[in-house]
Amino acid sequence: MAATMAGDGNGLAARLRALRANQPALSAVALATRAGLLLAADAEEGCDTDALAALGADLLVSAASPSRALAGGEAREATARGPEAHVIALAAGDSAVLAALTDALTPTSSVLPDLREAAGELSEGL
Repeated sequence: MAATMAGDGNGLAARLRALRANQPALSAVALATRAGLLLAADAEEGCDTDALAALGADLLVSAASPSRALAGGEAREATARGPEAHVIALAAGDSAVLAALTDALTPTSSVLPDLREAAGELSEGL
């Protein structure tokens, strides 16, 4: 397990470690700015957390326009499902994104409650 911390005096990396410990289906989690700058991460060895942070932020930001047009507000969550993995991005307050990676067999519904709770807690630590 690899943890990345960028000035983590506020316990962000520890919260991400706890999230992955509670949800073994998550192979990686990253907290990023809305611009995709990695703030903190926890991941299996070999996972590119910088890329996860950037892609998660891009996924959520890209969902903003359709969400405003069709759902009447800002996107709070977005998911991309591939043949081998799912990327889930959640708003962590107004300035950050929590991005998570699971395998394709994991139902998104099984990890979303913990991801939502973590996104809320992480937004308070920013």
